[in-house]
Formats: sequence, C-alpha cells, structure tokens
Amino acid sequence: MNNFFLNTRAEFLKAKRTAVIWITLIAAVFVPLIDFIICLERADVMTHRMQPGFWLPYLQFVWKNTAAIIVPVYAILITSLIVQIEYRNNTWKQVYASPRRFGDIFFSKLIVINTLVLSFFILFSLFFILSGTAVGMANNAYHVSDYPIPFAEIIATAARIYLGILPVMAIQYWLSLRFKNFATPLGIGMGLWITGVVLLDWDKIIYYPYMYAPLMFFSDFSKHPEKLPQLIINSSVCLVIALFFGAWNIRNLKEKG
Repeated sequence: MNNFFLNTRAEFLKAKRTAVIWITLIAAVFVPLIDFIICLERADVMTHRMQPGFWLPYLQFVWKNTAAIIVPVYAILITSLIVQIEYRNNTWKQVYASPRRFGDIFFSKLIVINTLVLSFFILFSLFFILSGTAVGMANNAYHVSDYPIPFAEIIATAARIYLGILPVMAIQYWLSLRFKNFATPLGIGMGLWITGVVLLDWDKIIYYPYMYAPLMFFSDFSKHPEKLPQLIINSSVCLVIALFFGAWNIRNLKEKG
C-alpha cells in the first residue's frame, strides 16, 4: 500500500511538469469570467434574466455551456494528456518492466486524472461564487447582496455533473492506453461527444454515456424525479464496466505501451 501511495505521488509529480494544471485553471475560470463580462456589458437585459434571487438563475446561466461543452471536452482532453506523458517520453516499457503490479500502474494514473477532474469542479464552483459576487459589486442593479449564496444547490449541481462525467473519463482512459497516437483517443472521444449532441432528443439518450453530464444538468428533475436515480445508476454501472473492461483489455495486450 505504501508503494501505491508513493507511485501515485510520482504520477502527480509527472503531471505537474505538463500543461494540465493550467488547462484545469483556464477551463474552470473561462465561463464564469465570460458570463461576468456579459452581465456587465448587457446589464439592461441580464438584470431581468437574473431574477428572481440572482444566484439560482446565474447558476443555470453559468453551468449551461459548461455542462454541455466545457466538461466533456475537458475530461476527454485531460485524460489523453495524462496518459500521453509516458508515450511522449517513451517510458511505458520501463513502467511495465518495473516491479509494480498492473493494478498499481493502472489506478495510480486514474487517480491523478480523477483528482484533476474533481479539482476542476471545485475551482469552477469557487470561480462561480467569485464571479457572481463581482457582478454585484460592479453593478448594484443586480441586488446580489440581497440574496444568500445557495451553497447546497451549487454543491448538488456540481456533484451530479461530476458523477455524469466519470464514465467518459473511464472510457477515455481505456482508449488512451489502447492507442499510442494522441489524436486517436481524442478524436474518438470528440466524435462520440458530438454524436451525443446530435442525438440529444433521442428517447434512448439516457443510455449514452457521453451525454450523462449534460443530462445531469439539463434534465428537469422536478417534473421527472425518476430520471435522476436512473441517471445515477446508469452512470455508476457504465463507470464500473468501463474500468473493469479497460483494465482487463490493457492487461491482456501482448504489447503494452
């Protein structure tokens, strides 16, 4: 167990030498910053849209494009980048030749990817609060200070979308380990995501993993309360299947790395 923690720490150190930290920060701040500017530039329109109560309409406004575009693209990109570290340095054969168990190698990188994804959600939530607060400070017409920050709703929304993106992370992790070329898993992931956007009105879309994160946001759970547990179950089952299949497939490859 100590070796696993040490190896996971080593994977974090490898990741720090890449652009993934900056990508995470930029992805987290991008939409809150843009929407802050929109609220200032179009105050005549946005003051009405951000009612009643400012925070909940603003939460919907900021998460809309993030859940649909930023989160899936970020998860696909960051997973490919982390795995590509070994391919770029031609060190996969050394990794597999080291006295480490396969599970150690497989899950230590996965923990790094998951930590980055989780960090994105935490940072995004913080930037959302800062963005909303800054809107109120810059323009009193929004009356932001009159309303409490809905921390429970912020956490619940982020948690749902985080759970929805986990299957994508697992599938992309397997694809990134399976194909040496950086563009191949990235292209497959983007293609599957775009296909999901096209099929969003399909009645079976709830079984399409690449749309779970957007569905976790856009679904009206007040009108269809049965949809949330179904999405949670589908997402969890898909995550487990993708991880087990991915680990089995990579372990049984004749030539790894």
